[in-house]
Amino acid sequence: MERLLSIKEALALAALVAAAILLAVRVLPPLAIADHLVEDVAMARLAPPCRQDPGIAIIGITEDSLAALPYRAPLDRGLLARLVTLLKARNVRAIGLDVLIDQPTEAAKDEALHAAVAAAGPPVVLLSAGAETPLTGQQRKFQQTFLSGLPSGHGNLAKDRLDGVVRRHFPQLEGRPSLPAAIAAAVGAPAPTTDFGIAWCRPGKTGGSVIPVYPVETVALLPAAWLAGKIVLVGLTVPDTDRHRTPLTVGAPPMAGVEIQAQTLVQLLEGRPAPGIGPAAAAAAVVAASASGTALAAAALPSLAVAAAALLGAALIWLAAAGMLILGGPLWSPLLPSLAWLGALGATSLLTAVRERSSRAALMQLFAAHLSKPVAEEIWRLRRTFLRGGRPKPQRLVATVMFSDVEGFTPVSERLSPERLMGWLETYLEAMTEVITGHDGIVLRFIGDGILAAFGVPLPRLDAAAVDADAVQAVRAALAMEGALHRLNGLLAEQALPEICIRVGIVTGPMIGGSVGAARHLEYTLLGDVVNTAARLEGLARTATAAPGSPCRILVAQSTWQRVAHLVEARPIGEVELKGKAERVMVYQILGLADPLSGRRDAATAL
Repeated sequence: MERLLSIKEALALAALVAAAILLAVRVLPPLAIADHLVEDVAMARLAPPCRQDPGIAIIGITEDSLAALPYRAPLDRGLLARLVTLLKARNVRAIGLDVLIDQPTEAAKDEALHAAVAAAGPPVVLLSAGAETPLTGQQRKFQQTFLSGLPSGHGNLAKDRLDGVVRRHFPQLEGRPSLPAAIAAAVGAPAPTTDFGIAWCRPGKTGGSVIPVYPVETVALLPAAWLAGKIVLVGLTVPDTDRHRTPLTVGAPPMAGVEIQAQTLVQLLEGRPAPGIGPAAAAAAVVAASASGTALAAAALPSLAVAAAALLGAALIWLAAAGMLILGGPLWSPLLPSLAWLGALGATSLLTAVRERSSRAALMQLFAAHLSKPVAEEIWRLRRTFLRGGRPKPQRLVATVMFSDVEGFTPVSERLSPERLMGWLETYLEAMTEVITGHDGIVLRFIGDGILAAFGVPLPRLDAAAVDADAVQAVRAALAMEGALHRLNGLLAEQALPEICIRVGIVTGPMIGGSVGAARHLEYTLLGDVVNTAARLEGLARTATAAPGSPCRILVAQSTWQRVAHLVEARPIGEVELKGKAERVMVYQILGLADPLSGRRDAATAL
């Protein structure tokens, strides 16, 4: 079976589409944002919910907490000092203060906080500002002095530069650990040194946080067991301060920074990997989708089937991604694979259509485009049975060949001007071509004023009945040409142009069909004694006597006569010796179609 795309071409096209998708997501910000958004929505809506973590708690400084303080900013250091002292007394495992100490307040309160942090008991990790945090020189100097000798970690959140969503975490920045990494180190848990994707924990249907949050003013009232042995993070939970967008906040208010630090800390303590499938696996999914789309489109299925498969395949990719996540599998965006699938399908279908149109045009050009639409459709439908490498493969055929020529063409060409001669000849050839193609014949070429046509090519006939039918069509076509000439000569007479009389030779028999010529100029040709015999019969027709008033003399060989004898009136010419043939040939002159009721009907009106 001939392929419009070779395997190498299909693989190259699949690789090209995959590379284009992978490159586009890097250079087209909207596509990258859309890809991340799909993952975010999946995480926020489909990921299995997490149970509340038993080892970490958040002490939130709420709007009510700030309202009870003498001033809102900087945060009252006396409150923090009392809180740290209370938490140490409750035997917490460690304390993380997600509050920036970057300027002095009341000296006594500042000293009280420093003393509370440095006092014996569970470790306290303070927040430090990275270089990206906008602080004055005095603020950085105060912070450096206050944090001297105390464990600290930076609180800079890694926001995506395209959409500002926090998806990754940097455990090391400017040689300093992050706040979660410093807390993990304080409790003896190893932390990675390279950035990683945050494994977000989605709360259950009841909402809230996967980490318990207690307002700071309620800590003294909590049962001691609620905080004992836990790592406690302290930070602001007011609506408009230190809030950030995360995958869990799609369609919801931003998340408090202290909760982001807490979720990251849980991931570090549990050693959970990032939920994604990784760049290599994501690229492999795109390549696989592209290859599958190319393979489907190259299968030459009907357009409706390809369109249905395109939609079904894209839907399956999205369902697979959603199903894997719901069942606890990895998180991955189906956007790029589905684009690769549809893109490969579209590109391959387009290329195949272009190739098909080009191949069809080349095939029709090979037969000079002088064939009826049904024959053209049949040739195109069955092209794989006789094409090889884009050109007809040589094969043996049994077909009927017709050769016709205009009588007295040379004298006419000498009398008429070039313009009138070409118009006269073109009118004739057009009329005869219409008759031949109307009888399922193929005009192979024009040889000056001569016409070479065939019936039963290029598709091999599989039985004798089909060969007989081709012979009948050839003879019917010749008689129809005679009738068409009657009408054409009437028109020519009105234009003072010479009338046209023709000679026709028809032979049925075995031959070889194939293409000859260079790649840019191929011709379909028929080789064999049958073709030569048809030309000899056309020449022999000069000696035959035409019926009164008939502009056409039709001679057929015995091989054609025996297939049409029951349909036509004819007279035997006899066995004649033709040039180039060792054996004599029995020849008949066709006079018209036989009428079973009246015996014979004139050829001009028989059709």
